[in-house]
Amino acid sequence: METQDKKDNFKTEVSKLISEEKYGEAINYLQRIIESDNTNKEALTLIEQLKKILEYQNRDIYGSTNLDMDQWFQ
Repeated sequence: METQDKKDNFKTEVSKLISEEKYGEAINYLQRIIESDNTNKEALTLIEQLKKILEYQNRDIYGSTNLDMDQWFQ
């Protein structure tokens, strides 16, 4: 029963952080989960998804020196 409570708490905490757009904190929380259980596929998947979200948010649309192409359509 304790394992189910931990899973529910894990999902609640991660959902809260993601809904508040605290992606870095969510990744840190998930890393702690994985340190204790490195077979937790849900946590591993969520980390990858959050990293993609952060990568997309931090993309520098003006970083390219190609001024002939519209950066928004790449």
